[in-house]
Amino acid sequence: MVKKCCVIKLLRELGIRSNFKSFDERLLAQKIIYLAQSLFNIDFGYKFVWHIRGPYSKALSKDLRAYSSKTLCECNDLSRDSITKIITLINELRSASKGLSHSVEVLASYVMLTRDVYPRSQDPYKDLTSKKPYITYEDVNEVLSIARKYVVI
Repeated sequence: MVKKCCVIKLLRELGIRSNFKSFDERLLAQKIIYLAQSLFNIDFGYKFVWHIRGPYSKALSKDLRAYSSKTLCECNDLSRDSITKIITLINELRSASKGLSHSVEVLASYVMLTRDVYPRSQDPYKDLTSKKPYITYEDVNEVLSIARKYVVI
């Protein structure tokens, strides 16, 4: 319950106040939590695997589906510094030309291909755009140029 409450706290701080009933809401949450864990070492304890839409955690999906706005949650385990960094990055990604959901999917998928799949991608641009034809080289370049201001990729 604690990790789920910390996930909800982070998402709320990002202005995402959803009940996570729709696929798109859970997809956005999945990518944000993956990035928080992978880029900012915020340990929510979720394991992610490659899925057609990028990083996916079955346990996180289950937790999000079980969440209700009536659920009482408390989380004191998140470092303010880490939260500030992920919030700053996500807020900057909101300004990307194709919006937050697309930008987060691009970044999370790129990061997973370069860090968390085996074998690691030798050409993440090519692999990403071939696995996801709706993502262009320009999308990747735009998102990475934003992300590199805040984190080493």
